[in-house]
Amino acid sequence: MRTNQVLGVIRLLVLVALTLLLGAFHGFVGWHKAFSTHEELVQHAAWTMHLPIGLGKAVGWIEMIVTAALLVALVRPRLARMGMWACSVFILMELAATVTHYLTQDGGSLMQNAVSITLTAALARLYATRCQTRRPGGHKE
Repeated sequence: MRTNQVLGVIRLLVLVALTLLLGAFHGFVGWHKAFSTHEELVQHAAWTMHLPIGLGKAVGWIEMIVTAALLVALVRPRLARMGMWACSVFILMELAATVTHYLTQDGGSLMQNAVSITLTAALARLYATRCQTRRPGGHKE
């Protein structure tokens, strides 16, 4: 195997691992935000506890929809740009969570947000690389 092929395999393995990890995380917390009671959100320091209930639930649904888009981008390489956008939405959500936890001093984990933002940015870069290695017709260059 040539060096470029080995690097391509490593990139793909990391892309799959990060997509599944972050997809599981955001799918779970999205479900939690969409379906848990306000008391449960407070108990677990979900940042959406500070929003009106309907808006907090909408954030959860959006998070689950974006998770589905991320998983579709994983199995359909020609939709890698959708994976980049999904990562961007997750980063915006994590930034909102970070600011909310910081301002309200509610005990939310700022370190968890920082790790999630870092991993999601790395995943966005991997999807960007995947976009660059494909032509518009979906064929590898």
